[in-house]
Amino acid sequence: MGRMTTGIIRDGVDGGPALRAPVRKAERVERMMRLTLQQKMERTGFEVRTVSVEHLEDIERDVEALRGEVDATLWEESLSHFRYELPRELPDAKSIIVVARPQPSLMVTLRHGGKSWGFIIPPSYADAAKVDKDSLEALDKALSPASYRYVKAQLPLKTLAARSGLVKYGKNNIGYIPRFGSFNRLTAFFSDMPCAEDQWQDREGLPGCDDCHACVRTCPTGAITEDRFLIRADRCLTNLNERDSSVPFPNWVDPQAHNALIGCMRCQRVCPYNRMALDFTSARGELSEEETALLLSGQREGEAAAALNEKLKGMGLDPAIFPRNLEVLLR
Repeated sequence: MGRMTTGIIRDGVDGGPALRAPVRKAERVERMMRLTLQQKMERTGFEVRTVSVEHLEDIERDVEALRGEVDATLWEESLSHFRYELPRELPDAKSIIVVARPQPSLMVTLRHGGKSWGFIIPPSYADAAKVDKDSLEALDKALSPASYRYVKAQLPLKTLAARSGLVKYGKNNIGYIPRFGSFNRLTAFFSDMPCAEDQWQDREGLPGCDDCHACVRTCPTGAITEDRFLIRADRCLTNLNERDSSVPFPNWVDPQAHNALIGCMRCQRVCPYNRMALDFTSARGELSEEETALLLSGQREGEAAAALNEKLKGMGLDPAIFPRNLEVLLR
């Protein structure tokens, strides 16, 4: 039916009710397909929304509007690499499918100085490849027997998720989903699946944020303020401890502010919308004294380093997520 609709539009035919009826029927079937997709994905633990590829320019405008509002270095590192165009592998893409899966915070135990140290890693740092794989498998199953193609979208996921209604923004600028809170992982794909009902909408904030000041009070670096919606990303501890080990922490960062192996969990842990998710953690194993020492040394070459990298990948972790703040945490 999708081919029938395309054919009528391409030929520019408007022959009255006799030809418009198949189009309406196709639209109804496609709309039912989208609703069924959401319902089926929810049953397997995912949330999904779809928007038309026609909004690529809108997404780019949303991100460009932030230029000048954030630090220039941060802009280059985090916001300059997106591709607001149809992928060459799928030039006939019609939809952008945005998917969210619940994602726990991770607990990693390191042995150091004869002690065991347990460190948290926020939900957004691990299992990217697995979430992509599981999402594609779930989409294929939900849309069966139809067969569609997918290409990973190199787009700003939080903006896309907010514009599709999948997430709502907290005062901390993190995306929240009703069932998962901020304990979620996002991904998105271009697809040739017809976009029967475009779910594009205005971005929304969490109800209740205006009267809640928990994250403002607990932010250890003053990045979340009352006088603006955007956080002061140049002061956000997450951004500061993702920098290369050669970049020292600013003098104004209190060493006691560090609370995770990478990133920061302070605002998420005090947020009322995360009350039901705080115990949602996954233990990812232990590193020995020797492995911890290797991480601290910064050595990335040699047989031992290669073995450690494989171990970290087996835990669902990217070796690159262990920056210099490991040393700060162990003091």
